[in-house]
Amino acid sequence: MKKLLSIVIILLLLTGCSLFQKKMPLNKPEYANCNVIDCIRQLDTKMDLNKVNEVIGFEGELVKETTISKTYKWGFNKEKNEELQATFYSKDTAISITFDDNDIKNSRIDFSKYEEIRKALKDKKTLKYEDIKSRFKAEGVLIEKTSSTTKYRWVKEKGKYLNATFNNKSGACIMIIGMI
Repeated sequence: MKKLLSIVIILLLLTGCSLFQKKMPLNKPEYANCNVIDCIRQLDTKMDLNKVNEVIGFEGELVKETTISKTYKWGFNKEKNEELQATFYSKDTAISITFDDNDIKNSRIDFSKYEEIRKALKDKKTLKYEDIKSRFKAEGVLIEKTSSTTKYRWVKEKGKYLNATFNNKSGACIMIIGMI
């Protein structure tokens, strides 16, 4: 019996006790300072390219240039299409992220109040992030920010999600869209 227990303990130590580790869906690449979701939380729309590179931990790749803007992207995980994109204008920056919805899905999310939310918005009632969050019974994941709006995403299961956009000045939800 002692020999069997010793073997089990050794196997757990060799595997890093993986049976007991909490699943962290979006890992931080070795070359980055944060994972894609943590990085967007740390960025501000007033930051310049150098500051964004500093926060993320590596330089972005220029993917588009126009007369009024430059767009850069930072690839975090190619297999899962995890990336952060920032478009720099003269006085502002628009920041967005992409990732695999399976990494943020939450079975506890409750979309049953969606029609109530949709009707309230149609009737010009003010719903703020806390109102939406409490109706869905879960935090949203920040996926986009500009100087005027912030967008969050809730994913219940593959193919079932909602995105809500909020006005930064008033905090009010101005749009909700998705597939439920």
